[in-house]
Amino acid sequence: MRLIVPYIGELQEEDARLAHLAEFLGLSIETLALTSAADPVRFLENALSPEGSCFVVNPDLMREWVGPEGLPAELTDFLLRRFSHLLVHRLRVNAFDSAMVAALSRGKLTSVEPIGQGRLFYEVSADASEICELFAGLAFGPVNPTNDRVFNVADGGPALRQLISIDGKPFMAALKLDRAEVLFVASEDVVSLTAEVGNVPLPAYFSRFVPHAMALRHAAGAECFRPIMSQASIIIDDPLLRMKYGFLNFDSLLSLANRHNFHAVIAFIPHNFKRNELRITRMFLENAERLSICFHGNDHTEAEFASSDPNFLNSLLDCAENRMAQHLQTTGLRCDRVLAFPQGKFSLEAMNALKSHNFCAAVNRVQHLANRPARLTIEELAQPAVLKYGGFPLYIRHPIRETQKFNVAFNLFFGRPVLIGEHHEIFENPDALVEIAARINSVAPGVRWSNLETVVRDSILVRDQPDGSRRVRVYAGSVRIANDSDRIRNYVIEWNGFAGSAIEQVLMDGAPCDFVKDVSGIHLSVELAPGVAKDFSLVHRGASAARVNLSLSWRAHAIVRRRLSEIRDNYLSKNHYLLTAAKALRQTFLKV
Repeated sequence: MRLIVPYIGELQEEDARLAHLAEFLGLSIETLALTSAADPVRFLENALSPEGSCFVVNPDLMREWVGPEGLPAELTDFLLRRFSHLLVHRLRVNAFDSAMVAALSRGKLTSVEPIGQGRLFYEVSADASEICELFAGLAFGPVNPTNDRVFNVADGGPALRQLISIDGKPFMAALKLDRAEVLFVASEDVVSLTAEVGNVPLPAYFSRFVPHAMALRHAAGAECFRPIMSQASIIIDDPLLRMKYGFLNFDSLLSLANRHNFHAVIAFIPHNFKRNELRITRMFLENAERLSICFHGNDHTEAEFASSDPNFLNSLLDCAENRMAQHLQTTGLRCDRVLAFPQGKFSLEAMNALKSHNFCAAVNRVQHLANRPARLTIEELAQPAVLKYGGFPLYIRHPIRETQKFNVAFNLFFGRPVLIGEHHEIFENPDALVEIAARINSVAPGVRWSNLETVVRDSILVRDQPDGSRRVRVYAGSVRIANDSDRIRNYVIEWNGFAGSAIEQVLMDGAPCDFVKDVSGIHLSVELAPGVAKDFSLVHRGASAARVNLSLSWRAHAIVRRRLSEIRDNYLSKNHYLLTAAKALRQTFLKV
C-alpha cells in the first residue's frame, strides 16, 4: 500500500504533515507533481503505476488544478475506480469543498457545515471498531471549534458509515463506492508531529491527528505499524511486603485483582529487602499472574536519581541490584528489571546509568528531567515509550484521576501500555481501583494485565512487508519474537532509539548474534520456523564510572527517612492533623 500525495510546486503544509504522519505509521509515500493538463484523467493514467494505493484529496489543491467550477465528472469517476482508498481532508465551509464532497460521495454527503454552538463532544460510533478501533463507542470532548466541521447528510443509506459525529452530524465518515473506499475527515488542519503538547488534554488536538491516523492505518492494513497487543498494569509505590502497609492490605489487594481482573505491581524499595513477611512473598510467588515487584529507586531518599554524578548513580544501582539479588536468594521472588523513579525525579545521567546496568526500562509519572521541564511532542507520545533521554526507554504512568477512557484508547491505539501509578492511600477508597480496572477492561476487553518486565518487553510495533517478512520496532532492551504463522518467516528487528548507545552484543536466547548498528539504531534479521519464539536482548558496555562508598551518614539518613515514612504511612496518614504536622517536621528534617 502506498499513499499518493499530489502537489503543485510544493506540498501544501497540511499534506506534508499528513505524509509525515503516514511515514511515522510505516506507510510508503509517493508524491505526485500535478502539471497543467486539459485532460486530468489522461494525465493521472499516464503518471500512476497500476498498483493499488490511497490517494489524498485536498480541495485547495484540486481547485488549483482543475479550476473553481469543481471536479469534472470523468475525474470523479476515475478517482473512485482507480484507487482502493481516497482520503479527503483539509475541508472548509465553502462552495467548492461542499461540491467536491458531494461528488466524491455520490450525493450521500451534500455539504461541509460549521459545527453548532455550545459544549459539544466527539461521539465515536459503537460500530466503527474496524476503523476507529478502541475509540469505538466512546464520547469525549470538548470539540475544537476552530478546526472541526461536519457534513450535511442526504440519504446515506447503509453504504454511508458515520464514524465520528459531532452533535449528531458526521465529522468522519466512510463510504464504499465503485472500487474505492472514501474516507472523509472534516478537519481543516493536520497537526505537526513535532508539535509540543506535554500535558495538553487529548481532545485539544484529537481531531487534527487521530482520525487521520485511523484512516491511514485502516487503508494500509497489516502494512502499517500497529501494536501486537493491549497491555496494562497498576503500580503501587513504596509498600513493604507485609500484610498491611498504610491503607493497603495484601489479602484484599489479591482478592480485588482476581475479582476485577487486573495486575498490581509493587514498586519496591530495595532498602527494605530484609524486612518482608514470608507469607506475603509466598503470596506473590503463588499469584504471579496478579502480583509482582519492580525496583523503586534504592533507598528512596529525596531525589536520589536526580543526581548528575555518574559515580554516585552507579553506586546506587550496584547497591540496589545486590540487595534484590539477596532478596531473590532468600525469598525466590524475582524483581523485574524496570525502575520506577522515586518522587518522579530523574536525570539524563540516571537514564545512562540504567542503560549501562542493562535494565529493561524506566517508568515515571512525569515526562521530564528533574529541574528541566520538557514538553513532549505528539510523535513522542504516540509510540510505546519515550526515547529522547539518551535512547533509554521511559514508559509513562498516570494516576487514576488522569486516566479517562479516551486516554486508555489513545495509549493502546499507539501501542503504549496503560500504566497506573498510585500509593497506598488509594486503598482508603478501593472503589477507585475497581473503577479504573473496569474502565480499562471496558475499552479493551482483551487487554493483557501483567508484570512490568513483560509489559515493556511486549510493547512492540509490527508491520508486514510486501515480501512477506515482518518488521518489528522494539523499545525496551529485550523482546520476545514469536512466529505465529504457518510458514518460515523473516523478522527484521529494529531498536531505533539506541543509535548512540555503547552496545557490546545482541543476544538471541542468551547467545551472541549478528547485528548492524547505523545512524538510525540497532538492526538484525532472523528467520523463525512456524511456532518458534526467540528472546533477543541488548547488552550495553558496563558503566565505566568509578564507584563511591555510600557514607555512614547517607545510610543513617536513609534509615531515618524510611522509618519516618513508614510511621507516616501506617499511622499518621489516617489522621489529618497528625499528617499535617508530620509533613512540616519532614520539611525541617530535609533541611538539616
